[in-house]
Amino acid sequence: MTMTRREDRPGNADRPGTVVRNMPMHDQILPHLRKDIVENRWKSGERLPEPQLCREFGISRTPLRQALKTLELEGLVQLIPHVGAVVTDPDAADVGEIMEILIGLEQLAAIRVAQSQRPEVLREIEAIYREMQQAAKQNAADRYYDLNNNFHRSIVRGAGNRSLAELHEKVMWHVHRERYRAAVVEPFTEESAEHHEEIVWAILENRAEEAGLAMRRHLEQVAELMMERRLKETELAKSSKGGKSADRSARLAKRQI
Repeated sequence: MTMTRREDRPGNADRPGTVVRNMPMHDQILPHLRKDIVENRWKSGERLPEPQLCREFGISRTPLRQALKTLELEGLVQLIPHVGAVVTDPDAADVGEIMEILIGLEQLAAIRVAQSQRPEVLREIEAIYREMQQAAKQNAADRYYDLNNNFHRSIVRGAGNRSLAELHEKVMWHVHRERYRAAVVEPFTEESAEHHEEIVWAILENRAEEAGLAMRRHLEQVAELMMERRLKETELAKSSKGGKSADRSARLAKRQI
């Protein structure tokens, strides 16, 4: 059976439908639901509108709910009795834990790639790095960030460990979600690509432990940036709530005078 997505949500009228063949219906819609959560179409704490989604995908509720169960296992939604599927709302501690896992996975991948010295993998990593340098010099931020994602993905896949690559993909859904949610990306300057230079040369020169440590240092800097943004948001939220409470107390006091 084939699924064609119908986009009837405001603002999505020009978004093309996607056709996928020879897969169970819940597997066909799963990547679309996941992408919409990761890219912040559906916000943290928001309940997914099941009737609307059924209309978009042209399906019944049965495959939709099967897909939602998978998303719950992935930590992207919570299924609440008598409420439905609600998008999870990770706090700063959750984000920190996800980044710890990501750092460990990519450190291991960098070590394995440096140890194996597979020529085709090394060529790909170096080629992407050179393209990142050019994109940075040309001030092409979008191009640079796409290449940055490819750079890290090529190292993970180049490790030759399918379980590691699959786990990394799942962790990255949460990392990308945080980036979309808070618009957090690595700082972009003409020297941005050079942040990866230590990783690249350690891999190419078969210095495995140094490659792993270079990757760890790089991602720890990214994690620090994300956590700083999260903590600032938390402080602003508390300040806002405090201000609203003060205004409410003032209004009550006026009533009692």
